[in-house]
Amino acid sequence: MNNIGLPTCKRMHLKTIQAANYCMKEKELSENEFFDQVQGKTFANQQNRVVAIECPDPKDNSTCLYIVDRIGYLKDGSWFVGRFLTPVPNLTKGFLSVSKLVKPVFKSMSTIDTAMWMVDVGTMDAMTPNSVELSSLFTTGHFEMNRDVSGNITFLGVATGGLMSFFSTYFKNLKLTGIDIDPQSEYLAKKWFGYRDTKNSKILIGDGAEYIMEMAKRGETSDAVLVDACHNHAPPDGIYCPVEAVRTPEFLKSLSAVIGTKGITTYNMYILHRDHQKGYQKIRNEFAKYFAECHLGSNHLGNAFIMCSNNKIDQSTVDISSVRSFLKNMRIDGFLKNLL
Repeated sequence: MNNIGLPTCKRMHLKTIQAANYCMKEKELSENEFFDQVQGKTFANQQNRVVAIECPDPKDNSTCLYIVDRIGYLKDGSWFVGRFLTPVPNLTKGFLSVSKLVKPVFKSMSTIDTAMWMVDVGTMDAMTPNSVELSSLFTTGHFEMNRDVSGNITFLGVATGGLMSFFSTYFKNLKLTGIDIDPQSEYLAKKWFGYRDTKNSKILIGDGAEYIMEMAKRGETSDAVLVDACHNHAPPDGIYCPVEAVRTPEFLKSLSAVIGTKGITTYNMYILHRDHQKGYQKIRNEFAKYFAECHLGSNHLGNAFIMCSNNKIDQSTVDISSVRSFLKNMRIDGFLKNLL
């Protein structure tokens, strides 16, 4: 480092654009000039741009997922960019994940490419399944409203690592273990969505259902098991989430043993057919056979959620307004509505 706290020119790399670009001797653009260049050159005056196409099997286009950046506008006239993971090159068939990007501090022609921008892993939208799963740990009174809380959380299905990144950012004493059967998930999380392994957070590639059943056999427990195991493309039965492997009697028995009498599990569910509400209730009733109590909830995006515990979930003892303030201080906001 030199005496003004900036990296030397010889050591410049991608992250440098987030701080300064003094080595290139470029003209710094005003906010309006920067927006005009981003919108005109990077987005070609469109709201969306496909940043990358990621295909696990290059010979099978049906396996492809798309990294789509999109400009969002706030009521005060300011703007930002969100990043989506989608099954098609736009948002017409929904999205699998969304994150907010960080605009570079030094705004110039060399920093207008949003593919180079960092992901704001410390911001989460309140409508997303990630937010509901996070909030459930506090609205149920399961975890204290304290960032120093300790314990371990197991994630079945890591998507793009957003929820794990968020926990890792704010809760340094939690041990986080994510398991995903698809190696592409870890790759996408690290390349496009800002996830990084830490001493307390790691992603394992493997069968999440088998992982939980092995934990049960060894008598191991987890304070929370958050299940977000979904199909990336339309399944024949219309049940995107959860996949069948985490709905079997054998798995549910093991999951109940793993959370024990002190833990909790939350499932993200998404069913795309006419009788989806009946489908959600049917799954909830089946789950209730293996836990002392299960609650069914939903969000504004069409997802449903099952929260199960082997202890009574008594939300009457929880000050919900305090929980909302606690979560708001961790930058859980409503940016998604300004992107859609």
